[in-house]
Amino acid sequence: MRHVLTVLLVATVIWLGLKFNRYAKERIRSKPATEESGQAPAPGKMRGMAAALEPAFEEAKRGGPENLWKWIEQHRADLRDPRLADIELDYVVLVGGSNPAEARRVLASLEPRVQAASPVHKRFQQLKQTYSVAGAKAP
Repeated sequence: MRHVLTVLLVATVIWLGLKFNRYAKERIRSKPATEESGQAPAPGKMRGMAAALEPAFEEAKRGGPENLWKWIEQHRADLRDPRLADIELDYVVLVGGSNPAEARRVLASLEPRVQAASPVHKRFQQLKQTYSVAGAKAP
C-alpha cells in the first residue's frame, strides 16, 4: 500500500508541475509587450523612457538646470539607459555654463555607464573633452 501511495504522490507532483509550467508559459505569452503597455519610447527618441513622460521632460528642460535635475531625480526609477544618460547629458549642457564643476561631476558619474556601443557615447566623449579642457584652463 505504501508503494502505491508513493507512486500516486510522485505522479501528482509531476502532474502539478506540468500544469504550473503550462500556466506560466500562457501567462508570459499573454503579458502585454512594452510597446503595448505605454512604455514605448516617443517616435524618434531612444529607448529607456516612456513616451508619456516626454512632455514633462520638455517642461523641466525649459525650466532650467535645477528643474531638470529635480525631474531626473523624481523619475529616475522610470528611466533606463541610454535615454537616462542622454537626459543627464542634456543636464550637463544646461548646467555647464554656470557650474562647470557640477557638469564634470555628472560626467564622471556617467563614465562607467556609457560604453563604446552606446548611442550617446560620441556626445559623452565630446562633452567630457569640453569640460576637461575647460577645467584645465580654470585657475
